[in-house]
Amino acid sequence: MAALSHRLGWSWIPVVLLIPNVFFAISADHAPLATYRTNAAEVRVSFFGTDEHNRPLETLHEQDFAVVDDGVVVRDFRSLTHASETALDVVFLVDASESVGRQLPALVKEVAQLIADEPAGENVQSSIISFHGLQPDLLCAGDCLSALAGTRLLPVRAGGATPLFDSLVYAARFLARRETTGMRQVVILFSDGNDTISKSTARDAMETVTASGALLYTVDLNHLGENPRASAALERMAEATGGRALVVDNSASLLQAVLADLRASYIVTYQLPRREAGYHTLCILPQHNLNLRFHCRSGYYYERSIP
Repeated sequence: MAALSHRLGWSWIPVVLLIPNVFFAISADHAPLATYRTNAAEVRVSFFGTDEHNRPLETLHEQDFAVVDDGVVVRDFRSLTHASETALDVVFLVDASESVGRQLPALVKEVAQLIADEPAGENVQSSIISFHGLQPDLLCAGDCLSALAGTRLLPVRAGGATPLFDSLVYAARFLARRETTGMRQVVILFSDGNDTISKSTARDAMETVTASGALLYTVDLNHLGENPRASAALERMAEATGGRALVVDNSASLLQAVLADLRASYIVTYQLPRREAGYHTLCILPQHNLNLRFHCRSGYYYERSIP
């Protein structure tokens, strides 16, 4: 099983202002439609780090990094703990439109093999959604190892337009209905990044995925970089949710890569440095070892409650 290589990416941060709620934003230009009000003074950030070889860091200390919150450098943390999620609820979102037709037969076999080879001893629940034409098609929901799921997946054929954004909305809402404490929800999107028919916009899709709390991992199906703009869009979508863009030589180790990110995740909390309403940018930077990279969401939206 060939290894995956990771293409850049800030990865995952649920940024949550506690007591009671806050909504995360994708970027200053793509703020969420809904913003929750809070009097909270604490920010809670989930993230993980990687070394110079792009391997997740097993151990982190407060001295290893600093948070830059809306331009303010934060080094005084209230807590740093391992993230509590220990299981995965995964949706494989498979582009079956005409534009990926030549790759679909091999892709279908790879996804089926991924399901069959789910890591032993890990709590992983898998669902498969394919999309082409007017709407996505839920092929299996948490029962993809069954014979029925296998027979439903294999006949999938490419054709039709590409409702990419509608399908992301569908997948996010599907996961939201399945939310379970202690289980990290992930969408793994296999696509060339094109959308030709969706009623939803890119902003609609990313707001819905972000609101669900799911991580988005994208697998670029563009052949030899033939559409760099679409490839870049896939990267941006993954980064916005805290996931990663992946390049796949053979996707068999994909779930292992996601599980490695999960195990390496930490939660850091700190006092809200600025109480100005609006979008707060976020990044995490190394303090000493400049070869380290920290993966997190790009920001959150904050609006103070009216007394």
